[in-house]
Amino acid sequence: GHQIVVPYLNDQSAFQPSFIQKRTSQWWTRPRKYSVVYYFGSSNKRMRNSARVYRQQFLEEVRSNWTLSPYVGDLPYVVQTLEKDNAPSSEFFTEMYSGSVFCPTLPGDAPSQKRFFDVILVGCLPVVLSFDTEMPSVSKKSWHSPNGFPIEDSYPWIKGSSSIQQEHEIDYESFVVQVEGGVENVKPVLETLLKNSTEIERRQVLMMKYASYFSYGMGTDSHVYED
Repeated sequence: GHQIVVPYLNDQSAFQPSFIQKRTSQWWTRPRKYSVVYYFGSSNKRMRNSARVYRQQFLEEVRSNWTLSPYVGDLPYVVQTLEKDNAPSSEFFTEMYSGSVFCPTLPGDAPSQKRFFDVILVGCLPVVLSFDTEMPSVSKKSWHSPNGFPIEDSYPWIKGSSSIQQEHEIDYESFVVQVEGGVENVKPVLETLLKNSTEIERRQVLMMKYASYFSYGMGTDSHVYED
C-alpha cells in the first residue's frame, strides 16, 4: 500500500526549503568550529529500561577517556547534559550543530528521532551506534538497539526498504557515520575520519543531495517543492 510520511516539523528559517535550496556544496563542506557537538537531557528513570541508556554510557565514556585533551582531531568538542528547566533556545542548538563536523544521534525511546534529521539539515554528519539485529531485513542492522528494529523499518525511503521507487531511495549509509562495538569506539572512529578530509567532504556532499527530503516547508515555504 501507499505510505504518507510527514517529517518532523521545525519552523526556524534554517530548516525551510527556500534556505536549504540556496546552500551550495561550498556551504556543506565549509570549515567547522567543532569536531563533535552533543547535548542531551540529564539521566532519568526511563534510561534504565530504554535504549537511552547508551546516552548515559557515552557521557561516562567522555568523562573517563576524553578529558586528557579538549580536542577530537584538531578541533574542540562539546558534550554536555542539560537540565530541562534550564535549556538554551532552539536557535542556540541550531548554531552549535551547524558549527560541528559530527553530531552524535544516540538512541532514544524510539528508533527514529527528530535530532537525526535536524542535524542533517544544518550540515552536521549524524553519528549512530550500529547493532546487529535478527529481525527480518536486508541490512541486518539496527541503529537503535541490539536485535532492535532494522534501519529499513526506521528511516523514511531508505535504500532497500522498497517503500519508494528505487531512483528516489535515500542511501543513508553513504553519509551517516556508523560506530560498531559500543560507545568506547566513537572517538577512535571520528578521529580516523578527521584525518581524511576527502572522505568527510564526500559524506557532506551526499548529505546535501538528500537533505531537502527532510525539510517540511511551513508558511510561505509550504509550496516551494513541487508536488
